[in-house]
Amino acid sequence: MTRLGQKKQLKRLPAPAHWPISRKSTKFTIRPRPGPHPKDSCIPIGILLREVMGYAHDMREIRKILTAGQVKVDGRTVKQAGFPLGVMDVITVESSGQNFRILPRTDGKLVPVPIQQDEAGFKVCRIQSKRMVKGGAVQLSLHDGRCLLLPKDHNPEDYRLLDSLKILVPDQHLVSKFPLEKGAHVIITRGKNVGIQGKVVQVEKRYGTFASIVTVEDLQGKKVQTALQYVFVVGSNKPEVTLISAGGAKE
Repeated sequence: MTRLGQKKQLKRLPAPAHWPISRKSTKFTIRPRPGPHPKDSCIPIGILLREVMGYAHDMREIRKILTAGQVKVDGRTVKQAGFPLGVMDVITVESSGQNFRILPRTDGKLVPVPIQQDEAGFKVCRIQSKRMVKGGAVQLSLHDGRCLLLPKDHNPEDYRLLDSLKILVPDQHLVSKFPLEKGAHVIITRGKNVGIQGKVVQVEKRYGTFASIVTVEDLQGKKVQTALQYVFVVGSNKPEVTLISAGGAKE
């Protein structure tokens, strides 16, 4: 007989390298469910609660916490242990009153960064695509699976691919935008320079897959180059979100 559907389990050894988990403690781990982030750039919320934050010791405690509605992601209650979390997602733990934002470290691991309560009400999203829908409205598709209709008084030409938007969660109200241009504050989300933050020095557009290059000057004044698709704008003159303090280039 053949297997129907995807696998329901995942072994620890072949788990994605950006998961901050031990590989040999047990055989299996939590498999991410389909959701707003793909498998190669997400981490299940159950792994975060058990192996990173320490709120739970086993799967039974994870289910108990989630079933009680104590965890919210971007302002919405999540009850599945395999729900995928990605860059810039906001996690709120109701029982402790703590808030976190998912960000990449310089070793490539996705980790929760503590944030203040006033920062938990918004998130920064990157524009992945733009198209016109029925009725002549312009729809922006964001990096976390959201679709945002531009208000009619906004000029669609001002919103370009890979620009970032500051939106309120969970109502998705558009607050402001941060264009990917010289002087913008960015964080690198993939590649060998992952986790580095700094300001854009130059954007060199080329034709071809991952051919365009962005030069970023980190907090120590060192310059690194990365693919255009790996850069995530987090602010115009300064970052709008709390970032990991150590965000410099590797020696």
